[in-house]
Amino acid sequence: MTSDVRTDRLFAVRVHNASYQQMLAAALAAADDPLPAYTTYSHFNVLLSARRQDWLRALLNNAALNVGDGIAVRWALRGRPGETVARVNATDFHHLLLEETLRSGRRLYLLGGSESAARTLPAVLEARFPGCTVRAHHGRIAADDAAVREDIRRFAPDVLMLGLGIPLQFSWMRENLSVLSIPLTSATGNFLEFLAGTQPRAPRWMRTAGLEWLHRVALEPRRLWRRYLLGIPRFVILVILERLARRG
Repeated sequence: MTSDVRTDRLFAVRVHNASYQQMLAAALAAADDPLPAYTTYSHFNVLLSARRQDWLRALLNNAALNVGDGIAVRWALRGRPGETVARVNATDFHHLLLEETLRSGRRLYLLGGSESAARTLPAVLEARFPGCTVRAHHGRIAADDAAVREDIRRFAPDVLMLGLGIPLQFSWMRENLSVLSIPLTSATGNFLEFLAGTQPRAPRWMRTAGLEWLHRVALEPRRLWRRYLLGIPRFVILVILERLARRG
């Protein structure tokens, strides 16, 4: 990890805090390292899960890069005296990583999203980056899907972008990364659906205001209302308690 990328901690999880360019440089350096590496991201819900699950906390802490994501995490980091917090959005970071991967001629495998997204993405990316080498597979799989694992092994990607959602993408990483030896794997959440255009992102003004989460709840209220409307207050209370404990 480059020394330019500062590390903070929330709930005993390392969260890296730097500009887009610093994080991109760190991710690409990890991709070029002889040892396989991976990147993750942590918004409030990931951190709440890691607080309860030792294996997930270990996975995040062993990442070459764990991008802090969302207004709740930025608030939690900003509360420390004298510290500044880079305004980084994980989806925007993954756009930069994907573009640099294809621009540099690296082989890219996309695993995740709907069947429609998987069918669409190779053609979309080949139109933008002529001559690029891309393969995609939908995310309707189990963590131990041997056929998908073998397909990835045969393709031999330089970068795997993993958009299986939470918690499956982390379970998949635990199950498969040690046997695949991919130079760089990046957990990306819902990014592949945004990339394919099969799911809309929030308008720019909402992203700037830190309200992207509200847009997602409006799109999928039955699935997400509990996560956000109960999870964010719980996260805030736990952060405050953690700060009080440190002071004591």
